[in-house]
Amino acid sequence: MPYVKVEIAKGVATVEQKRAVIRRMTDVLVEELGRNPEYVFVVIDEIDTDNWGRKGQSLTELWQQQSPDKPR
Repeated sequence: MPYVKVEIAKGVATVEQKRAVIRRMTDVLVEELGRNPEYVFVVIDEIDTDNWGRKGQSLTELWQQQSPDKPR
């Protein structure tokens, strides 16, 4: 029973993108490990950007410093 946990910053992925991640992660485990998709579990955990940091700052702070045209 494979279980895949994906953690991303809240607000960076659309519903459609999250559905695609779930579908493709499932496909990989089915194709590569021969698992039954009925028993493949994929969980996407969205972390608030105030609770995720790098370079000594939260993502909220870092993204506020970026220009609007820069990708997150």
